[in-house]
Amino acid sequence: MVGNRRVHKITETTKLNTFEEPRVACRLDSLKDVFLWGSVLGTMLSSEAIPKSLPRLVGSTKMLDVQNIACGENHAAIITKQGEVYSWGKDSSGRLGHKVDVSASCPKLVESLASVHVKAVAFGSKHTCAVTVSGELFEWGEGAHSLGLLNDWYGRNQWFPHKLFGPMDNISVSKIACGEWHTAIITSSGQLFTYGDGTFGVLGHGDTQGIAQPKEVESLKGSRVKSVACGPWHTAAIVEVVSSFKGNTPNGKLFTWGDADRGKLGHADKEMKLVPTCVDPLIDNDFVQVSCGTALTVVLTATGIVFTVGSSRHGQLGNPQADGEYSCTVEGALKTEFVREISSGSSHVAVLTMSGKVFTWGKGAEGQLGLGDYNNRDTPTLVEALEGRHVESIVCGFNFTAAICLHKAISMKDQSVCSGCQLSFGFTRKKHNCYNCGSMFCTSCTHKKIAMAALAPDKNRKYRVCYACFCQIEKDVDSRKVKSGLKITKGEMFKMELKAYTPKLSRLFREANFTVDKMTSVQGTNQRNEDPATPVQTKAERWGQVECPSVFMSARDRFHNQPVSNNQDYGISFSQRMHDSVMPKPGGSLQHFTDGQREEMKIMQTEITEVKQLHAQVAVLTEQCQQKSILVQLYKQKLDDTWLVVRDEAARCKAAKDIIKVLTDECNALSENIQLVIYQKNPR
Repeated sequence: MVGNRRVHKITETTKLNTFEEPRVACRLDSLKDVFLWGSVLGTMLSSEAIPKSLPRLVGSTKMLDVQNIACGENHAAIITKQGEVYSWGKDSSGRLGHKVDVSASCPKLVESLASVHVKAVAFGSKHTCAVTVSGELFEWGEGAHSLGLLNDWYGRNQWFPHKLFGPMDNISVSKIACGEWHTAIITSSGQLFTYGDGTFGVLGHGDTQGIAQPKEVESLKGSRVKSVACGPWHTAAIVEVVSSFKGNTPNGKLFTWGDADRGKLGHADKEMKLVPTCVDPLIDNDFVQVSCGTALTVVLTATGIVFTVGSSRHGQLGNPQADGEYSCTVEGALKTEFVREISSGSSHVAVLTMSGKVFTWGKGAEGQLGLGDYNNRDTPTLVEALEGRHVESIVCGFNFTAAICLHKAISMKDQSVCSGCQLSFGFTRKKHNCYNCGSMFCTSCTHKKIAMAALAPDKNRKYRVCYACFCQIEKDVDSRKVKSGLKITKGEMFKMELKAYTPKLSRLFREANFTVDKMTSVQGTNQRNEDPATPVQTKAERWGQVECPSVFMSARDRFHNQPVSNNQDYGISFSQRMHDSVMPKPGGSLQHFTDGQREEMKIMQTEITEVKQLHAQVAVLTEQCQQKSILVQLYKQKLDDTWLVVRDEAARCKAAKDIIKVLTDECNALSENIQLVIYQKNPR
């Protein structure tokens, strides 16, 4: 039976490689939703009426381009397509990275990581690690288990993410996994490093000593590690081993070490292992992924089969016949499914199949199975609430589960009111989908158009989006420009400043140009002899079906062709050229102007004065902005100085406490000696 099942799954794998990859590639830019269930985090869920035992949409992530999610004990983090990290949940010792020990009820940006592009995050009990696309490793939080640094000053600064130095210099990190008190690192070349608390030999260095800096696992040198997972007191890894029986091709074998309580290591002797040891009962399988719970280890084969070892107390082994003595195959509803991803919480397991279905089993007391109740399950059970959605990935926290799904657009028939103004659609209020979030809006709420919308068929064309999405996309574009080092020239900056005064300033310019055209056309006959046009201009230029008046050409040439030496003087030069072109020269006669034309000239002078005043205001505001920028720099310097003082005072306080402790011990010893002498002199 198992042999037939494997043949069936190998066939599915071949089909995946042939047909699925292009389809997955085209979904990389699609908008995604995050669903949570179980002991969920905070109050950011879209519908509080839905019980926590059913998947609920995280409404506060609608505007985030979610790509990945990490789950911890009672906190979580989202990684966006732009590499930003948003964390929330219960904070402890600064593990959320928000610079203060304050919990967050909804995803909040980790500002200290804004300058790097993060691809993965892992949580420990009181520390957090992040890996960037360039292979750098950052860490924050508390505890000697998470030092990993040579500089003690950084070791004390638990509130800010800091890059890991020392043995990891010039080494590119590929994957990261965190246990309660230890961390495991896989490099791009397949090396395995561990550090932290070494109780039960969880680090794999042959002893139970803890270390503060990452150290390569000696017994796995020369081997390539594909996957690693950390439980509270045990570690598991998938290591490539060349098999002579299968054409000398490397296969993934399961290695475990650490505490062997409840058989979670999978070894027949059920004894603690201080170094990585291959699990002999499962040596015939080719594994690709591993996940660890409190007393549980789950592994996935290349043919989509799931194996479990460990405690069967809550049914987390997924097999009713399993007693926890030996490893077992998870079948039941998975017998005809090809599993592509696994994840385990403390005592529950979730898997994602190739068909996009999610199955869960194990402990359900907190609703972490997503089945609508709080009962345990000892066999894989389909999460029916996610049917109809394309699930991209699943991740388990301690007592909760998260799923990332492709965004499901709302049908026009399912919505009767605008998502923005909440007014009903009708004959005059047309429906439009936002090409970024997919929600339904009216015409006035989607009058903005922008490129790079998530759901747009062509990223280079501009499509309708709601105002919130428009602001978010503009912000993302600006942040990308800053990250890529693009600089805005003075000319572009001046254009942006001019744009800020529209439509009032543009209206003034249009009216001024119209007045110039009208007045020069009236006085053209009287001034042709005073300002004759050049022969070339007279011959080449036409004005409708007649020749262009020479006076108009001279005024226009002075207006358009005069070079501008400085963009900041553009407005003044423009108004001066208008003034020279329109106003009569000194000594000139005003008798050719009618009363209406004189009135227009007065209006023109007023508008020119208003333009000059606006430019004066721009200069004042620019100066104020520069002054405030200087103040900001001063405040930053003061903050740095204050931080230095705090560091020094903390060091002095620690030294004082040490001295007080020593003096107290000496005082107690002296007191005991005195009492002993008194007793010896006056024995009773």
